[in-house]
Amino acid sequence: MARFERKIQKRLKEETEDFDVWFEKNKEHFPGFVNAESEEEEPQGTVKLKKKKFWIIPTAFVLVALCVFLCFLPMILNNKENSLPLYFGDEAVYGLDLTEQEQEDIKSEYPFISKLTLATYRKLLRTEDESLVFMIIRGEIETENDYYFVTMQVEFNPYYNFLDKANYENLEAVIELDDNLIHYESQGLDSDELYWYYMLTESNGQRIYWEVHCFEESIEEFIQIIFSE
Repeated sequence: MARFERKIQKRLKEETEDFDVWFEKNKEHFPGFVNAESEEEEPQGTVKLKKKKFWIIPTAFVLVALCVFLCFLPMILNNKENSLPLYFGDEAVYGLDLTEQEQEDIKSEYPFISKLTLATYRKLLRTEDESLVFMIIRGEIETENDYYFVTMQVEFNPYYNFLDKANYENLEAVIELDDNLIHYESQGLDSDELYWYYMLTESNGQRIYWEVHCFEESIEEFIQIIFSE
């Protein structure tokens, strides 16, 4: 049986025609196709040269470029991360009382602070580099019609995400008074049954976050007193 199989395989091999020979005989049936392994005469005498597989070169180039890109990818991602703003929260700051000189400096910068009585002054510094983040001033104002309890937070680092920062976004009421853009909105009543407002003011790029508590329902009087010359 084995001898019979060997005879069959030998016969098949003898009858199998070389592909190049078969292609030359039938190439008119395959217009546009070229046998990459076919041989052709070159000008150098009678030596026959096989066509080069030119696809190897661009493929190698792509592989090299890919390797280079993968090598530099971590560096690219790292630079991108470093370029993003570094936000931080309350855990990254610490507070100190302002010195008398610092109090005078902030009053000179914002004269309306002098309208507050019983004021206290604090500053927040970033633990990492001791840079100034916030100045916090608390005080009171008594008027003919109302009494206001005020907290001002003067921003020096816009990337500080303090606890209530989100509450100052999209405040409904907006007015402009003496180069101050003022946003404010009622927050209802606080635990002492006082009216409670958030207010955000901006002048020359400087933002101040306010929290105001008062007996009357409106703070328009307060705004006029603070920002009118």
